[in-house]
Amino acid sequence: MQAAGLLGNHTHPPGGATAIVLAMLLSAGCVVTPGGPEGSFGLDFHMPSGSTIDGALVFVVDGLNAEIFQEMLDAGQLPAIGKHLASRGLYATRAVANTPSVTLANLTSLATGRFPGHHGVTGINWFDRNRLVWRNYDTIAQKNTLDGDYTAATIYELLPGRTTFSVFFQPHRGATKFIENSSSAGPIFFFGWYEWVDRLTLYRLNIVADVARKRGHWPAVTICYLLAPDFRAYQHGVDSPEYREALRHTDRQIGRVLGDMERAGVLDKLVIALVSDHSLIEVTKHFPMDRFLRDKVGLNVASSRLWENTPFERRLDYYRNFSAVTYGSGDRYWAICLRKPARDSAGGGRFEPWTVRPGADDLKRYPVRTAAAAPFPLQWIRRPASPRPQTADLLALLAGHESVDAVAYAAGPGRVSVRRRKGEVEFRQDAGPGTPISYHLISGEEPFGWRERVPPEALAGAPMTPRQWLACTIDTDYPDLPAQIVAYFRARRAGDIAVFAAPGWDFNNVNRAGHGGLGPQDMLTPLLLAGPQIPHKRIPTARTVDLVPTLLRLLGRPVPAGLDGESLVEIFTAGAPGSYEGR
Repeated sequence: MQAAGLLGNHTHPPGGATAIVLAMLLSAGCVVTPGGPEGSFGLDFHMPSGSTIDGALVFVVDGLNAEIFQEMLDAGQLPAIGKHLASRGLYATRAVANTPSVTLANLTSLATGRFPGHHGVTGINWFDRNRLVWRNYDTIAQKNTLDGDYTAATIYELLPGRTTFSVFFQPHRGATKFIENSSSAGPIFFFGWYEWVDRLTLYRLNIVADVARKRGHWPAVTICYLLAPDFRAYQHGVDSPEYREALRHTDRQIGRVLGDMERAGVLDKLVIALVSDHSLIEVTKHFPMDRFLRDKVGLNVASSRLWENTPFERRLDYYRNFSAVTYGSGDRYWAICLRKPARDSAGGGRFEPWTVRPGADDLKRYPVRTAAAAPFPLQWIRRPASPRPQTADLLALLAGHESVDAVAYAAGPGRVSVRRRKGEVEFRQDAGPGTPISYHLISGEEPFGWRERVPPEALAGAPMTPRQWLACTIDTDYPDLPAQIVAYFRARRAGDIAVFAAPGWDFNNVNRAGHGGLGPQDMLTPLLLAGPQIPHKRIPTARTVDLVPTLLRLLGRPVPAGLDGESLVEIFTAGAPGSYEGR
C-alpha cells in the first residue's frame, strides 16, 4: 500500500503519546505484548471431539521481495516459515504478481483469481471515465467502497455454505466475517507501529478459533493481511536492515500462530499458505509525473478528484473543463486518461465527451497548451505556424524520458502496444482471455531482451499460450508481460496510456522503495503452501492468481471457468513435472 495518504511521516509516537495509545489498546481489549513468548501466541486452537477440521489459512504479507526472501530463508533467517511451510510443502520461488503490481489491485486478484483488467480494480486509485468518479482506497472515506467496485466472484463467494473469515484483508465480499481492526489498530497504524498492527491482526485469530469451536467445523478459508515489511521498505528502502528486520518479525509472529496450531493438533489437517501482493524495488530518483505533464508538456490535467459524494452534474461540469486525468499507485505505475480530440475542419482544440477514448493516432498528436521550458528538448511537440493548437507525441515524450521504462496503450480490441526507447511491440490476443498471444515488432529492434529466451518463431509472430509466455519470460526483465498487459487494457478504468518507471525511479517524491513497474523486482514474490495433499518441492514459477483455483481444488470444490489462475494441484501429480510450464 501507499505510505502517503492515511499516514504522515511518523515512525515513532511523540513523547507522552505512548501512554495514550496503550490505554486505547487496553480499552479495546488488546493484550498483545511487544514480543511475546517464542513459538506461541497464547491462542487456543483446540477443537471439540468430533469436530471437522479442514480448510485453509492464508497469510498475505504485503511487499515481499522474492530474491531477499529466498536469501533469508536459505540462510535460516526465517526459521518459522522454513519449518512450517518450506520444509513441508510447495515453494514457488518466483510467483508473478499482476499488472499493475500495486496493492489493492493485487489483493483483489488474490481474492478472485483474476488479473486486474478482468476484475476491474486497476490500482489503489483510479478514474472511471464513464461515471466521472475518481477513487482512492487509501482514504478512510473510500477504502470500504472496494467490494462494490470489482465484478468477479471472490473465493468467499465460491464457498457457499462454509464459514469464512477476512482478517484485515480488504477485498472481503462474501466472507462470513470481516475483522477490520479499525478501533484498536488505527492509532498504532497512525504512529507507524506497523509490527504492532500485524500482531493485533494475528491475535484476532482467537475470534476465528472461537467460532470454529462453537460450530464444530474449521472455517473453509481465513485470510490474514500483514503490512509491516511493505511500510518499512517505503521508509528505509528494500535493501535496508529495517526491511529485513520486518521480515524476521513477520516470520516470528507467523511462527507463534502456527506453533499454537501445532500444539492443538490442527496444523497438519489444514492448508497453510503464504503469498504477497507485489515485490519492491529500491528507489533513489524521483520524477513527479503530474507536474511534468501539466507544466512541461502542457496537458490540461484536472487537479480536483471527485467521487460519488459530489453530485454527478457537478462532476460533469468540472471534468468537462479538462482533457486529462491522471492516477498512480505504488509510485512506479501511472495512468493517463485522455479525452479524444475533436478533429473538425477548423482545427480547434475541442474534445469529445469523456466517454469517447482517443485512438493510437490521437496519442501521437495530442493537443497541448503552450509548454514551459522543458528539462530536455521536446522535439516531439509540433508548433504549427498557424493559430491551430500545437500537438505533442505523448508516447514519444514519455518513452524517451530517462525515468520511464515503458509505455503501453491499447491498439485495438485484444491488442496492446508496448513502447520502449529502442523499439515497439504489439501483443495480440484476438480470441479473448486465456487464448494464445502473438508478438509483432512494430518499429525499432526487439525491446525486451527476449532473443535468448523466447523461441524465434514466437518472436516472428507464432502464437503461444499465456503459460508458455510465462515460462519463457520468467528469467527476463519482463516476466509474464504479454498476458498481463493485454488483460490490463480490458478494464474500463485502465488509462489510455500506462506508464511504468525505470529501475531506481518512481513518479512521486516520497518513498525509498516502490512497486508498480514491469520488472522482476516489482513483479516476483514468493508463494508457499503446506498441508494435506501438498508435497515438499520447489517449483521455479507460478502466478499469485493460481492461489484461488489451487485452494478450491484442495478443498474439493469446482474451479469456475474464466479464472486467470490455474490450480497448482496438477503439477503435484507424479509423471507430469513439465505440464504446468508447457501449457
